Amino acid sequence: MAKPETTSNAIWWIKNPKAASEKKSKGTRKNSLGSAFCLDMTDLLRNISLQGYNKLLSPDLTLGQRIIWMLLHITTTVTLVVVLSLTWEQFVAQSFVTNLKDPLYPVESVPFPAVSICTNNRISRQAVFKYAEELRQNSPVSRPVEYYLRRLAYFREFYINVGVVVDTDDFNSFQTFLDVFGTWNNETFFDTRRIMKMLTPTCQDFVLKCSLANVDIPCFSRTAFQESITMYGPCCTFNKENTLKQRNFTNRLASAELGLKVVLNASRSDNFAPILKTNGYIVLVHNAENYPTVSSSNVLEMFPGQEEDSYLQIYARVVDTDDSLKSFSPFGRRCYFDHEMQTPRHEELVTSIIYSYSFPNCITRCRIRSIIALCRCLPFQMPLQLVENLDGVVYCTLGHLSCINQYLFKWRNVLTERLIIPGLERETEEALYCPQCLPSCGDIQYRVSLSALPIDNYLATLKPNEHNETEFSSDISVLRVYFGDPYAQYYIRLLNNTWFEVFSTIGNIMSIFVGFSTVAIFEILFFLTKYIYAGCHRIAEQNLLDRKAKQLEEKKLYICP
Repeated sequence: MAKPETTSNAIWWIKNPKAASEKKSKGTRKNSLGSAFCLDMTDLLRNISLQGYNKLLSPDLTLGQRIIWMLLHITTTVTLVVVLSLTWEQFVAQSFVTNLKDPLYPVESVPFPAVSICTNNRISRQAVFKYAEELRQNSPVSRPVEYYLRRLAYFREFYINVGVVVDTDDFNSFQTFLDVFGTWNNETFFDTRRIMKMLTPTCQDFVLKCSLANVDIPCFSRTAFQESITMYGPCCTFNKENTLKQRNFTNRLASAELGLKVVLNASRSDNFAPILKTNGYIVLVHNAENYPTVSSSNVLEMFPGQEEDSYLQIYARVVDTDDSLKSFSPFGRRCYFDHEMQTPRHEELVTSIIYSYSFPNCITRCRIRSIIALCRCLPFQMPLQLVENLDGVVYCTLGHLSCINQYLFKWRNVLTERLIIPGLERETEEALYCPQCLPSCGDIQYRVSLSALPIDNYLATLKPNEHNETEFSSDISVLRVYFGDPYAQYYIRLLNNTWFEVFSTIGNIMSIFVGFSTVAIFEILFFLTKYIYAGCHRIAEQNLLDRKAKQLEEKKLYICP
C-alpha cells in the first residue's frame, strides 16, 4: 500500500492539479492587485495636477500636518459641492429670460386688433315691443302687453346682475311659459341665443359711418364690421377675421387721421334695458383670434361717453420665443408653441370663425366645461367653437340663473396653479382650476389710452348741403381707433445661460476651490478607468476558472488496484 506522505504530490493523486495550483496562488494574486492599487493611488496623489494633494504624502511633513491638510481638503470638497448645488439651482430657476430685441419694431408688422363696439342698451325697445306682442297673441290667457314687457326685462340678468331683487319663482314661471309659447315649431328647447339676437339693437342702426386710413369704406363687410358674440352678447366687431394682420407702410394706421373712424348713433329713444350705469357705450379691444371676454384676460374694456369725439390710442408689444426652447417641455418653458396645442373643431361650425389656441381661449374653454358640468347649460354669450362636446348642450334660460349666480365667484376667479397662501385657502379651493392652460409662445399684447373732445369739434368739420343741413345731427358719437406710436416693442424669450456659459461658470468655481482643470479630469478618469477595467477583467477571469473547476469536479478519479 502506498504511503500518502510519498504519493500526495504525485500528479495522479491530485484530483485537479491545475485548480489546486490556481487556488494556492489566489491569495497572492489578490495581494498583488491591492498593492498595485495602493502604489498607483500614491503615485496619483503625488503627481496629480490638483493643488495640495501631494502634501498628504510628503515625507517632510509630520502626521499632525498631514491631518491638517486632510481636513482642509475635506472642507474644500464639501464647500465645493454646496456652492455647485446652489449655482445649479440658480441656473435652473433662471433658465429663461425675456430680452428687448427691437425697440423700434415697425407697427405695420403688428396685426391690428379687433375692436368690438357694444351698446349699453342691450335690448331694443322696438324689438322687445314686437316680441311682447307676439307672446301676447300666442298666450291662451288674455294679458296686456305691459305684462310681458315687465317680464322680458328679466333678460338683463343674462348679461350682468343689475341688483334687481326678483323672486326666482317669477323666472321659473315665465320660463315655463316661454318653453311652450316662445319657441318655433322646429325647436325642441327655448333658443335663448336666437331671442337675444333678435332683441339686441342691430349694428346697422348703431354704426352710421366708417372710414379707414382717411378713406370712407362700407361699414359692413368682411374687411369692416360684422356681428359677433362677445361677453356682452351680440356686438359689432371690426376686423373680426383678422384681415388687417398684414399691412404696408402707407396703411400702418398710426395716427388719428389715418386710423379707424366710426360715427355711432347716440340716440336714447330705443333704450329699454341698459346694463351699465353710465352714459356711454362699450368698446372691447382684443386679438382677433380670441373670444372677447375680460374674465379670461387679454381684453381691454373702455367706456367712451355719448356725444363725444373719443380718441382710442393703441400701443402694442410683441412677445416671441426663440426656437431653441422647443427642446424643453411646455410646462418647463411655461408656454405652448403653435404645433403643440390642437383645438377641437366641429364639422357643423366649419363655416364660422375658428379660434386658435391662446391662453384666453383656453381659460374660456375651461370655464365652459365647468358651466356645462355644474348647470347643464351653455350661456348664449359663449362661443360654440370652444365647446368640446356639443351633444345635448342647451342654452341657459331664466330657469338656470339661480345656478349660474351660485357659481359666479368660481367662474370669475381662475387659477392655473395652486399656491398655499395664508388667509386665502377658501378662495383657492373655490376658484376655477385650469392647470392645462399656458400662454402662447408667440403673443401680442396691447394697451390703450382714451381721451375725448366735445362732439362740436367734429360737427364743425361737416360741410352743409345746399339746404344748409349737415350729414349728422348732434345726437352722435365718434370713435377713432389707431396706433399711438409708429413703432412697437419686440421682446424675445430665450435661454438665460447657454451650455458653454454653464460650463465656464462651473469650471471657474472648481478652479477657485480645488484648482480643477481638464488635465486633472483626464488623470482621474484614466485612473478610474484603469481599475474598473482591471476589476471587470478579474471578475470575468475568476468566473471562467470557477466554471472549469466545476466541470473537473464532476469528473471524479477512481484508483483501481
